[in-house]
Amino acid sequence: MGYLLQNSRLARNRSLSLRTRTLRLIGVVLALLIVCGCTQPPSTPPPATALPALPFATDPPAEALPHLIIAERQASIAKDLGLLTQLWAEDSRIVDGRGTPDPADDYRWEGRAAILDRYEVAVFANPPPPLEKVDDLTLQVTGTTAIGRRGQDRWRFVQRNGRWWLAELRYSQP
Repeated sequence: MGYLLQNSRLARNRSLSLRTRTLRLIGVVLALLIVCGCTQPPSTPPPATALPALPFATDPPAEALPHLIIAERQASIAKDLGLLTQLWAEDSRIVDGRGTPDPADDYRWEGRAAILDRYEVAVFANPPPPLEKVDDLTLQVTGTTAIGRRGQDRWRFVQRNGRWWLAELRYSQP
């Protein structure tokens, strides 16, 4: 009889031990869920309206547009997504012509979000050299749009809400 009593106590202790471990595990999992649920999501670039306006973006095209190109270069080097958000129009795009005349093999980044991803993935890892002035930019302005050519780069700019934005960059096209 003593043997059965001892075995039933062991069984009961094992049962309590298993229950206790299970409850502790559930408690840890719940605590982790609460902590994870309370953390902030990864930072994303602020919307364009959240940053102060660029003072030169409202200047006449001959002054504003070279400054936009220089600011884009500086932001690329500084890894400044906030500034890049302020420079590129929401519906902008970048086209890498890949050195061929055939547009079918071009790489395209459509929209500001895709362009910002391009900077994070490709440009920030291998930033371009500094650019202090843009003396060789030829501009053709027509109302609220402008085309700028600098070497093999072709920039398109748009004026919206009283300021200039980068709308397109095409490079590596023959």
